Amino acid sequence: MAQVQSAAQPAAPPPNWVASRHPLGWLIDRLLAIEPLRQLMFLQARRLIIRTAERRGIAWRARREELQQQAEPLLALSTDPATTTPAYYRARFHAYDAGNLCWAAAGEAEQATDAMALRVWPGETLEPEQAQRRLRQAIFAAIEPNLTSPVRSALDIGCSVGVGTLALKQWLDAREGTDVTVEGLDLSPQMLAVARVRDPEGRIRCWHHAAAEATGLPVASVDLITLQFVCHELPAEATRAVLREAARLLPPGGVLALVDQDPDSKVIRRLPAPIATLLKSTEPYLEEYFSLDLPGAMGEAGFRDVRSQACDPRHRVLVAVR
Repeated sequence: MAQVQSAAQPAAPPPNWVASRHPLGWLIDRLLAIEPLRQLMFLQARRLIIRTAERRGIAWRARREELQQQAEPLLALSTDPATTTPAYYRARFHAYDAGNLCWAAAGEAEQATDAMALRVWPGETLEPEQAQRRLRQAIFAAIEPNLTSPVRSALDIGCSVGVGTLALKQWLDAREGTDVTVEGLDLSPQMLAVARVRDPEGRIRCWHHAAAEATGLPVASVDLITLQFVCHELPAEATRAVLREAARLLPPGGVLALVDQDPDSKVIRRLPAPIATLLKSTEPYLEEYFSLDLPGAMGEAGFRDVRSQACDPRHRVLVAVR
């Protein structure tokens, strides 16, 4: 049975490898400060991810070329010139110097998400589709107990290329027995262009190009908001701002659900030093994420009844009511 915690329980300290004040974390930070070495780590991390994914049946490079070719004509449609990109979003992410604001990141996000799902259960023989389905089913099962009223509309903030958004749409339609309005929002127009390619039937009502902390959407306009694997890519203050915006968008009784890395996960806390070094080299805000009392921040933003549930060996779902 999945472990469920209330917000009253104290947050776990960051894993030793991620905290700069710990000797191992300090050593990793010093290594990453050496630019040629950092570039080498980025390159090694990227090669390792692609090689491992292709061994497990993910057509990483071929799919990247296919998605980019189809998405490039949709870039203008996916770009709102009025959207301002915060400075933190221009950081190096996931071995991309341009972070999420490039075609390489957008063309590889689907494959990276499948690879992440496979890593959750390394000892099992799963196809990428099976791992992805199992991952999402566990997430939605953790959200389910909080949905005590019909869900007519949902917003997936930080939707990337829409893997989680489309899964959310499928689940809600089946749950409600009707066509639920689901929308996605992201800061990367390249990601949104790829999301449109991946949604040829237009199942998602709108793919919004906007900042998560300043969506421009109406007050109390959605019943459910999800942030799937977003918060670990944000500095702590940006996370707090996003939570305040989510509170503005939800009516009383609306539900917010966050899924991300679990500070209590034994798998994450026991990562071998070489793997931890590669991971930290691609995630600039990881220490801030693990240091932030996320349930407490949700309470400060106006949410109540915060509940934490481990949904797999690596991740947790935090669910709260507006």
